[in-house]
Amino acid sequence: MTEESATVSRRRKLTPERERELLGVTAELVAEVGYDRVTMAAVAQRAKCSTATLYRQWESKPRLVVTAWKAYEKDRGIDLAQIDTGTLRGDLKAVVRVLVADDPAKGAFASVPPAIVQQEGLMELVREILLHPVISDLAMLLERAVRRGEIAADNPAIGLTDQILLSPWIAQSILYGSPATQELMESILDTLLLPALNPQSATA
Repeated sequence: MTEESATVSRRRKLTPERERELLGVTAELVAEVGYDRVTMAAVAQRAKCSTATLYRQWESKPRLVVTAWKAYEKDRGIDLAQIDTGTLRGDLKAVVRVLVADDPAKGAFASVPPAIVQQEGLMELVREILLHPVISDLAMLLERAVRRGEIAADNPAIGLTDQILLSPWIAQSILYGSPATQELMESILDTLLLPALNPQSATA
């Protein structure tokens, strides 16, 4: 057995139900005391498990917390992969609604983004666990729009969609100290992104 398969085998000792419970406890503690004050020992104490169990499953506090954030999103029904309204504009407006509902500057995990600048490796985990799936889901929506004939397959704006849409969502709280609003995100969608992807879809 390789080292990698042995690690996977050890991680599979937790049942899905127990894993959800531990992630739920982590989310509760982050909401109560903030990212900086959460410790693996505190999670273990509340969840009635050993810290070794947590480290075996998630390796570190940053990975545990970001994984708990992802599970928290799933429990709230935040899943871009399920969006399919039949039109590009409808799909992207639904994406905007999800992003605003889960703005990183508010909610149970609002203390995580400010910690990124201080916690080495935290941003990489946020990208891996939270942002990369969002980018992948956006690509899927755009591929579907190409198949429907709403976007030309060689449109260069396709490769910029994630930056046009996600950058203001992430940066709004940093630049202005407030979360991105539905109005702001729809304005970006209608004045910048949709006209770039397909001028006709912006007025559909």
